[in-house]
Amino acid sequence: MKKKLLLIFLSIAFFGKTNAQVHTYVITSDTAAKQFLDNNYWQVLNDKNSSYTIDEVQKEPLTGQFEYITKNTKPAFTKTTWFRFNLKNNTGKALNLSVVSNAAKADFYIPDSNGIMHHFITGSEITWSKKDGFKKDNAIPFEMNKGQQMMIYLKTLNHGAFLSDTTKFSLFNTEKLEKTILTNYQENYTSNSKFFSLVLCGIYLLTGIFILLIYFTVKEKVYLYFSLFSFFASFSYLRPLYSVEHIDFSVSIILGAISYLWSFFIFQFTRHYLGVSKHYPRWNKWIVIIIYLLPAVIIAGVFLISFFNYDLNSSRNIFSFITAIIELIFWLSFIITIIIFSLKHTKEFRPFLIGVFPFTLSTLCYTLIEIGSIFSVFLRNIIPNSLMFWGYVNGISLIWLAVIISWVLFKRFANQEKRIAQEKLEKEQLAKEQEIQKRELIAQQKIELEKQVIERTAELKQSLEELKSTQSLLIQSEKMASLGELTAGIAHEIQNPLNFVNNFSEVNKEMLEELKAERLKPKEERDEKTEDEIINDVIENSEKINHHGKRAGDIVKGMLQHSRSSTGVKEPTDINALADEYLRLSYHGLRAKDKSFNAEMKTDFDASIGKVNIISQDIGRVMLNLYNNAFYAVNEKQKVVNQQINGISISYEPTVSVTTKKSDNHVIITVSDNGNGIPKNIVDKIFQPFFTTKPTGSGTGLGLSLSYDIVKAHGGEIKVESISGEAAPQGGSEGGTTFIITIPT
Repeated sequence: MKKKLLLIFLSIAFFGKTNAQVHTYVITSDTAAKQFLDNNYWQVLNDKNSSYTIDEVQKEPLTGQFEYITKNTKPAFTKTTWFRFNLKNNTGKALNLSVVSNAAKADFYIPDSNGIMHHFITGSEITWSKKDGFKKDNAIPFEMNKGQQMMIYLKTLNHGAFLSDTTKFSLFNTEKLEKTILTNYQENYTSNSKFFSLVLCGIYLLTGIFILLIYFTVKEKVYLYFSLFSFFASFSYLRPLYSVEHIDFSVSIILGAISYLWSFFIFQFTRHYLGVSKHYPRWNKWIVIIIYLLPAVIIAGVFLISFFNYDLNSSRNIFSFITAIIELIFWLSFIITIIIFSLKHTKEFRPFLIGVFPFTLSTLCYTLIEIGSIFSVFLRNIIPNSLMFWGYVNGISLIWLAVIISWVLFKRFANQEKRIAQEKLEKEQLAKEQEIQKRELIAQQKIELEKQVIERTAELKQSLEELKSTQSLLIQSEKMASLGELTAGIAHEIQNPLNFVNNFSEVNKEMLEELKAERLKPKEERDEKTEDEIINDVIENSEKINHHGKRAGDIVKGMLQHSRSSTGVKEPTDINALADEYLRLSYHGLRAKDKSFNAEMKTDFDASIGKVNIISQDIGRVMLNLYNNAFYAVNEKQKVVNQQINGISISYEPTVSVTTKKSDNHVIITVSDNGNGIPKNIVDKIFQPFFTTKPTGSGTGLGLSLSYDIVKAHGGEIKVESISGEAAPQGGSEGGTTFIITIPT
């Protein structure tokens, strides 16, 4: 029993000691709308790792680590901070109070009359739907009974400023909260600041539209940048419209960051208007870096704050410091740029400098004070109390900037219009002069061209006559060459019947002499049987002489028909006989030139063809040309193939085949050889005039061209099929060419 009493006594003593360490703020009046708890009535506990709970901070050892902030205490900032303050109601009646915190997140732990701790959440960065109490003012209401004393705990996340001995907590009378301080603030804000913001918004919106219309006319980036600056500046002064209760903090800060881009565009406008890249290229490089660095940092900060929210709140203040420094460098660079041009280009850019200087100085001063407030309590207290003043200063300087720069740009536009009009007038005058000169030049050139046309026409006529003459000579040469080859063939071909005539003539002579000698014998010695045999042999030999004489006559007749000009009259002709005759003439013509040449001739004639109406001389020339080309191809291949290659004997039988065939109303004549063939890349050119695959001096290139024209004149068609190849070892061969002539019957 004694031990239990001792424990109770020690607990009471310890509890009394703990509470005695916190000075109690005694509330004696229920009429005050607002009361302040200075540093004598609250204590602080730093929670570096944000790991403490309400149960832990109420007990040892943490409850003993709460301490007061004094003048000698060094400023400290941590991610999470715990506060506690003790209140006592001595008014003699129950009170409805509200406690306020503007921290990013504030967790209030307030006991009720039964000592049960209740948890409330509020804060400047808490989503509207998750806030407790008076959401707009971040105030948490609570009740205190008559004579009640309570210990309130507050856990703040990212308080937003360094703690000092001047920090105070606001305690409101809940019933008078909206009716007094906040109501007056709202009325003042609505009647003055909001109206002024809307005026600025309208001015810059109209300015942006006006300058944008000019940009669409002149297409200069200077007007585009100032127009975008005006639009974003207008957007920034719409904050009174979107900084309301139903918009979350993340949306608000994103809108604020977007509206802040006006600083980017005003510097871009200044850089292009002053022509910094032209006058100071090195300084321009620095400007470009700082221009793009500031919005990049702002966007990065918005991303971190909006998407990582409360997990990086300490980083947010570091980011705010970095942003402020970069912003200071940004505006210092801006004002240095203006100073440089004001010293060296005052006359040219004086109106621009007059318009920009007030805005630049006000912005720079506010930035310096904002950075200094991080380290100075005095400056930190100035900013909240002077926001309205700086807002009006900044607004007036922006109005001045909009009016002066708009006038400058409009004047620049007017001067450009005058210059453009003058240039247009000069261009028109120059164009007229050039048009006159052009007409004179055209007239002169026309005369010269007419002279040149007359001269060139005469030259072309002469060239055409020479070409016709040359072509005629070439055609005649081709005909003579064909005639020469035909003559050689005829000479060789006619030799056979002449040999027969000569031989049989001599035999007949000898037989007749024998018959004569037999007749001179006495009658009884004569052999009548021998005489009859001799007479029969002579008659038979005479018939052979007559046959071969007619054969020679036909050959001569064919030669004469080929040599003379074509009559152009179609006559019934035996195609098979014509093809066979010219085949042999061509063959013997080549043998007359080269005794070593031999070739096999294969024929397959369709006997059902009969006679066909053709110009026999012309078709004969076509056949002769195709035969000559075929025998030439196999002869050239024979020269290469019949030899030893690496000790392997290569055999090759040159062959030329001719076939005729009747198909419906057409006669098809096919001439084939097993020569080397025609390469694919030139097979389409062989019917062109003067194109030849033979060496220089061996052909004129007109044979196939004339053949093509002759066949077309007969209403027929000539085609070629060729496989290019060389002789293969072991007697095999590849390649060859086939010409197919189709003639209507």
